[in-house]
Amino acid sequence: MSDRQHLLSFRWPIDLRLTVMSHGWAQLAPWEWDRERLRLARSERIDGSVGTIAAEQTAPHSLIVAWEGFSEADGPEILRRVRRWVSAEWDAALAVAALRAELPEEAALIELGGGRILRCSNFYEDFVKTVLTINTSWSATLRTSAALVAEPGGGAFPSPEAVLDYGEARLRERAKLGFRAPTVIAATRRMLDDGVIDMHGNGDEGRLGHDYLASLKGIGPYAAAHCGLLLHDFSRIPIDTVAVADLRERFGQDPAEFLAGRAQWGAYLALGYKLSRLRAKLAGGA
Repeated sequence: MSDRQHLLSFRWPIDLRLTVMSHGWAQLAPWEWDRERLRLARSERIDGSVGTIAAEQTAPHSLIVAWEGFSEADGPEILRRVRRWVSAEWDAALAVAALRAELPEEAALIELGGGRILRCSNFYEDFVKTVLTINTSWSATLRTSAALVAEPGGGAFPSPEAVLDYGEARLRERAKLGFRAPTVIAATRRMLDDGVIDMHGNGDEGRLGHDYLASLKGIGPYAAAHCGLLLHDFSRIPIDTVAVADLRERFGQDPAEFLAGRAQWGAYLALGYKLSRLRAKLAGGA
């Protein structure tokens, strides 16, 4: 890494390891996670240039952010992206208050710096990667994400316009998106036309509610809920085959039974569930 770096400080503890463990995003290109160094890095494109941004944790209330391939003038944009990765602006106090009575250990994890779901540098990448998980294996999701970075992205995750220029046929055949290709193309075009994402993939998060997301062609309840989770809407659990199996194994319940018995978690239903899975991972030595 270059000598360009900045100490990014937070008002409350943010645990980079717990954030990475929140779900599988750090395994998808262009992310790179070094769990020994507690260092998260990825390739990015800023104003046509591709470089690397890395965040390393040495203290609970801060990250050291370094970059290579970008100028000092790019610093504010780089720090904005890193802050989005770890949801630095999210105030966890209401979540702690809502969950403490029923889930004291999960609430304690939030106070230690957990409770944040790793996010990409912009909403569009989160959206497309969510589509890449629909009705497929995780190994296939790894391959399709890497393919998007390699070709239409040119080393970084592609912008909405790059995806549209690449086209449905190449997404389907060369990037191996299969039936997800028309979903990605149609949703990209509509979100741009509606002005809810810009040319760089940044989202107008106030307009990306569950009803809007669910109205996009090919986006069902799971994908809409997962995108909502990454926008801090924790009111719906993204139910996929992994969640169904987990609920059966840990609680002996199907999703409907589980949801019916947890109304008291309210607006933090999905966060409570995510933290319960994280706590199980930690107990298992993950």
